[in-house]
Amino acid sequence: MPSHWRLCRRISTGPLIDHAVGTGPRDQYYFCIMPLPIRIDATTLPALLFGGLLVACAIVMGVFVWRSRRSLDEVVENDDSARLHADRQFRRRMQVSVMLGTIGLMIPIGDQLDQVFIRRPMLFFVWVGCVFVLVLWMVLMALGDWLSTFAYTAVARANLRHERRELEEEIRRYHASKNGHSVNHDDL
Repeated sequence: MPSHWRLCRRISTGPLIDHAVGTGPRDQYYFCIMPLPIRIDATTLPALLFGGLLVACAIVMGVFVWRSRRSLDEVVENDDSARLHADRQFRRRMQVSVMLGTIGLMIPIGDQLDQVFIRRPMLFFVWVGCVFVLVLWMVLMALGDWLSTFAYTAVARANLRHERRELEEEIRRYHASKNGHSVNHDDL
């Protein structure tokens, strides 16, 4: 017998989800699955599915962020600015994935607490405020990540252009010295 099965009495009312092994009178004992602590019906199913989808997306996003950062270790080990940028980007993106998972958990939990929210409406506003703050923080982290990447690539491109000019100047000097002409630095 599986460990999640337990001897229990059938309750004909309430949110108990059970699967009987045998049949018999209502007062007879039989095996059933333990009741879930959540309500699953047509009104709560969308919140559960959407929350589960957000949690799944957060897990996938976290795995991809982790893998991409580990693959960059060899590339950025000698460049301090690239390593600093990659570390900060990793922290921002992992923070976004954790917040996405937290929002994915908060949505179905809030949906299950509708009776508590009816009795204490201020608690509902606190819960909704927390969800909005997390969403806003997530958007700000994404915007910061975009701006940081934009600034880093702009600086990297400027450095590459500067190095290219120096190399082109060195090539011109080499060709000029090879042809026997003296190099006038004012002409460059």
